Amino acid sequence: MKTPKVEMGAIRVRGAQNLVAGLSLLGLAAFAAWAASDLPLGRLGSMGPGMVPYAIMGLIALFALGLVANGFLKDGEGVALADYSAVILVAAIGVVALVAGASLKAAGIAQLWGYPPSVVAFCAVYLLVMVWLAIQAVRRPTWLDRSGLRGPIFVVGGLLAFALTVRTVGLVLAGPLLAVISGAASSETRLKELLIFAVAITAVCIVMFKYALKLPMPVLIIPGVIYL
Repeated sequence: MKTPKVEMGAIRVRGAQNLVAGLSLLGLAAFAAWAASDLPLGRLGSMGPGMVPYAIMGLIALFALGLVANGFLKDGEGVALADYSAVILVAAIGVVALVAGASLKAAGIAQLWGYPPSVVAFCAVYLLVMVWLAIQAVRRPTWLDRSGLRGPIFVVGGLLAFALTVRTVGLVLAGPLLAVISGAASSETRLKELLIFAVAITAVCIVMFKYALKLPMPVLIIPGVIYL
């Protein structure tokens, strides 16, 4: 259903949903670029660890600009509460994590398992939310899709799982975790097909990043036993 156009001074927003989505992706790209700012880019012939993240964020930013332009040029959907629900939830988790991290620092705890307390708190709370959403996906899949929480929460959860395991366990675990958790973002996902895809894409990533591009990305880490 088409929604009324939104007037912004002399500028008319014809597709508010596309505009908000584009601005959100631009914010994500900017945050990721800042987070990876200390990673060396290297050269095309000798890629550094920052080359791939920056390339991906650049593509996301270009896509986001297209969405923003689309919001002004083409009629589209308006913005509903479900479009904001995941952002609001992640923001709430972030506030809880910051408070918990500040409390732990005040108690003299500067690191937990090698990470800042706020990061550990964020991941812990996020994990609890994902478990709750997984239970809801089984009990009330229709509500979960209507709420707007399913897609963003599981996709970001997959990225978090990858970030926390790729340098501690290696791609052998980080790859499948990313594929399986992110795959839960769709109600149409079938577990058997998802597991096959997870194994296949992990094998492709190992060959591409470790051996073809020769990036310093561990495949398997067992402390004191093996580092591959």
